[in-house]
Amino acid sequence: MKTLTATLLAAALALPGLSAPAMAQQPKPQQHEQQKPQAQSQKKATAKPAQKQTYKTFRKGEKFEQRYARNYQVIDYRKYKKLPAPKRGYRYVRAGSDVLLIGTTTFKIYAVYSGLIR
Repeated sequence: MKTLTATLLAAALALPGLSAPAMAQQPKPQQHEQQKPQAQSQKKATAKPAQKQTYKTFRKGEKFEQRYARNYQVIDYRKYKKLPAPKRGYRYVRAGSDVLLIGTTTFKIYAVYSGLIR
């Protein structure tokens, strides 16, 4: 019983001594964390410039996508004399200087009034 206790005690004291050299070789976490933000800031400076947003000219029959419309806005048809009242399920939207009549559920373009807004 004494030899078993002595062996366990010796093993417990020897194990931390064996792992100490391996831990001493690793870099300190504080120094490593300070270097990362500097490297990231350098990467941001050399990153590609943001791409310009491309706008699209819309045509009758196409699907309307708001992200390609310049100056997107829902239009009140009563403010413009050339616009007839839309039927139920349709609405007018602005895309640049054009007014589009689109379906509210399908987003299909049914009419294009070009150059109506300046």
